[in-house]
Amino acid sequence: MALTVTPARRRIAMGMLLVLAAAGGVVRELAPDPSVLRDVGTLMLVLWLPAVGNLIGYLKGKIPQAAPPPTHFAPGLAFSPQLEVQLQRLPLPPGLVPALDDELLGTVLVGRRGFSVRFEMPLRAWLQGTGDGRSMLELLRPASAGSHLVAGTAFHLLAGTQVVAKGVVVRRTD
Repeated sequence: MALTVTPARRRIAMGMLLVLAAAGGVVRELAPDPSVLRDVGTLMLVLWLPAVGNLIGYLKGKIPQAAPPPTHFAPGLAFSPQLEVQLQRLPLPPGLVPALDDELLGTVLVGRRGFSVRFEMPLRAWLQGTGDGRSMLELLRPASAGSHLVAGTAFHLLAGTQVVAKGVVVRRTD
C-alpha cells in the first residue's frame, strides 16, 4: 500500500523530525564528551535537515502552477498566416499520406527546435497535391519562434515523426 503525501502528513513528519533533532541536541549536551551516547545525539541532531526539505516541499505545493502552453489550435479559430515559406516535397514511404488524419498540424524543425504550425488546408491534402511552391503557415506559439524563423532560415517539415518536406522561410507576415 502506497503512502499518500498530504500537507497534514508532511507537517506531522516535519514535527517528528524536529522533536527528534531537539532531543538529539539535549542528549549531545548532557552526554560525556567521548561517548557513544554523544555520537548518537549528534546523529539525531542532523534530523532537522530532512525537515527543511519537507518544509520546502510543502511551500512548493503552495505556489500556484502556471498554465501549460497550448498544444493545439483552438477549434474554429480562423487561419491567420504568419510565415510565407518555400516548400519542396520529399519522397514519402508508401501508405503514409492515407494514414494521416485530417488535422492541419505539422511541425517546422529548425536544428533541434520544433514549432507547431498549420496550413490553410489539411496537411494530407497538401501532401497529395502536385508540385512544390510557396505556402502560408500559422504558428501555434509565434512568440517562441521569435528569432528562429527569420527570412532565409532552412527547415524541415514533419507530419508526426516523418519528414515530409524541406523548406526555407521567405518572410514573416506577423
